[in-house]
Amino acid sequence: MPENDPSKVNHVIPALDKVIQFSLFTFVAFSMFSISVTQTAFALGALAWLLKVHLTQTWKGLRGTWVGVAILCFCLACVLSITTSVDPENSIKLIKKLLQFVIFFWVANTVQDEKQRNLLVGLVIVAGVATALNGLSPYWSTGFSASGRLKGTLSKEATFSGVLMLAGLVALGRFLFHKPKEYWVLGSLGIIGLCLLLSLTRQAWLGFFIGTIFIVFFWNKKYLWAIPIALAGLLLFSPDKIKSRAFSFKNIKDSSLQGRVSTWKGGWEIFKDYPITGCGYKCVDSIHSQYPDPSGLIARYRGMHSNIFQLLVDTGIVGLGTWLAIWTAYFIEIFKRWRTLAEETSQNNIKGILMGSMAAVISFIIGGFFETNIYDSEVAMLLYFLMGISLSKVKKSPVVD
Repeated sequence: MPENDPSKVNHVIPALDKVIQFSLFTFVAFSMFSISVTQTAFALGALAWLLKVHLTQTWKGLRGTWVGVAILCFCLACVLSITTSVDPENSIKLIKKLLQFVIFFWVANTVQDEKQRNLLVGLVIVAGVATALNGLSPYWSTGFSASGRLKGTLSKEATFSGVLMLAGLVALGRFLFHKPKEYWVLGSLGIIGLCLLLSLTRQAWLGFFIGTIFIVFFWNKKYLWAIPIALAGLLLFSPDKIKSRAFSFKNIKDSSLQGRVSTWKGGWEIFKDYPITGCGYKCVDSIHSQYPDPSGLIARYRGMHSNIFQLLVDTGIVGLGTWLAIWTAYFIEIFKRWRTLAEETSQNNIKGILMGSMAAVISFIIGGFFETNIYDSEVAMLLYFLMGISLSKVKKSPVVD
């Protein structure tokens, strides 16, 4: 096979770079508004990136770290679960979900300029504000008397609150660590936080709360005391529907919690029959009638409302184990980066991106105890983007005396 003509390669590469950059910004701009535009931007950008790597023969220089290895192992575990599925024709649809992991590799290998990274992170915040304002539209004329849960331009309330949770923590990390302070980010955080509160989605509240503790701890642990005071103030002055939703956390007889527990019990029975590789992606639809379901919730939801139980049922111990390995590898890699930056005050902006992204991952995991957000494409794609941008190899800003 003839080698690539260097003159042709040199002519094509700048065009591919423009496509990649356009796709990155389009991906972020529409990530909370249109899944079709987001997926198209991702596909176009990823193909351009892979073509560039092929033409420049830089395969060996690809950045993936141990996170990438863990992702590949999880994908292999999922493929194995497809081959042993009780309904392979249905389980093959999991491949589409697995392709979303390419976002991590695409972003980690194409964002190489600090200005570009800051702009992309800023755009995540702006997109979060835009979708929050859209979600708040029922309140423009009725005030806090509007009924129902918010979902903005997205298909489900959990999806809407999930992307707001991620964007809000990115904003918090940027505001606290960025030098000088960017007060537009603080205002953005207020709008996103208000909409998240009015979404009435408890798993997103919990994820955001834990993520906030994490960021404040690494920013300045002396201010941790302010978090419970702020929380108490919110509850004191919040509308009754928010108070009612918040206090349901302590009610073990809450219908939503009891429904989840019933679903998890049913999932555990399925897992015991398919412990190694699971019954296959979305195959609860095919076999749930074979198991006791006194609450009727397994038949109704056809899902586990938990990443842990969903992966145990769908992919077994092998799938769950490799999925947990992704997060273990991510946190190890991020903390390595954090230690190298800990004493460098000139790199506070990068620290904000690292902390915001890490808190977003933590919130995703916490929320995933009560919601199967790993299969929620809008939330998962934004998460993989943040993982990639936090691990991208970006040149440090020069220190200005």
